[in-house]
Amino acid sequence: MSEFFDTVNNALISATDAWWLLPATFLLIVLDGLFPVVPSEALVMALAALDGRPALPLLIAVAALGAITGDNLSFAVGRLLGPGRFDRLRVGRVARTLDAGRRQLERRPATVILTGRFVPVGRVAVYLAAGASGYPHRRFLPISILGGTVWAFYMLALGLVAAAWVDGNPLFSAAVGVGLSLVLGAVADILIRWRRARRTAA
Repeated sequence: MSEFFDTVNNALISATDAWWLLPATFLLIVLDGLFPVVPSEALVMALAALDGRPALPLLIAVAALGAITGDNLSFAVGRLLGPGRFDRLRVGRVARTLDAGRRQLERRPATVILTGRFVPVGRVAVYLAAGASGYPHRRFLPISILGGTVWAFYMLALGLVAAAWVDGNPLFSAAVGVGLSLVLGAVADILIRWRRARRTAA
């Protein structure tokens, strides 16, 4: 197992100066907007942890543009499917996820679209539902731009923090960054639930 991690780390380090690194990063982040199995969060954090990485402003720009493009493609797919075909595609666990995304979208669309960018599976469900439900793209676009930009800064910041703890190991730094992201997300979720409970009790 250690040999595998060493191989991946060496591949990441050797790719730092490759011309295709940033285009490939952009493409993977775009795909993550449609297929949540693509680990774009870990990729961005690993690149941030690399010695001799691409310039941070350029990396932030690529990550943000990839996120914005992927999210809007997901919205476009939902719009293309429309309510009829969209409903027929919903089966099993996918149906429950999409239904949850649609319900949340109906209650507070701007907040859900903005925060959805930080939930790998949830964002695809929300953006597909937004497109299929007829949510105006002129309102979706600026929110997705804000969400993608904040996401890019957030992921790079986590990667830099993790790299400060785990020097010289970008893969492990990405794993630490993902762990930090999950912890921060869980804390935020607890605080939101607590605030809602207080409002309901009042």
